[in-house]
Amino acid sequence: MGIFDEPLVFVDIETTGLSPIQGRVVEVAAIRVEKGEVTQTFNKLIDPGTELPFFITNLTGITSNDLQHAPSFADIADELHAIMHEALFVAHNVRFDHSFLKEEFGRVGTLFEPRMMCTVRLSRALYPEHKSHKLANLIERHGFAYQARHRAYDDAHILWQFLQQVQAEFTPEVLRVAVSKQLKPSC
Repeated sequence: MGIFDEPLVFVDIETTGLSPIQGRVVEVAAIRVEKGEVTQTFNKLIDPGTELPFFITNLTGITSNDLQHAPSFADIADELHAIMHEALFVAHNVRFDHSFLKEEFGRVGTLFEPRMMCTVRLSRALYPEHKSHKLANLIERHGFAYQARHRAYDDAHILWQFLQQVQAEFTPEVLRVAVSKQLKPSC
């Protein structure tokens, strides 16, 4: 079995801030890939139950009005958890996305302990000649397509494009080594 033969779920979130304890998720996207094919997608705005800070609106374009009639995390938790079931959780700065989702799932009484892979660390391992591995840098270097930066679905889709790019560019053995060095068990 190849390193990317198991189900993968590419995830991105937008939040009310930087603290998973005090902050809340306001948008979540998940793209499930099995055997190289997208099998499920999930993209929802979420009512955080609190006012959205202006700097988040400025960054994402999401407004408090957009969230006014959105479901709560509790309303979408089961569906989101099902999409992620037994898949490798892939995110850019994976600990950030994981920490927020772990808190949100915990608030509704659901255990969330996926195996994780960080695309920042993968990029560093495969492209050590580059200084920065921010998502904006990956987009610029590889020419990835998107419609709206700092929106969960487009950012998750960029990660799927990145994985396809590295699979085309590197041998399976090089990828196996790079992934195995940074593959993270659940926290």
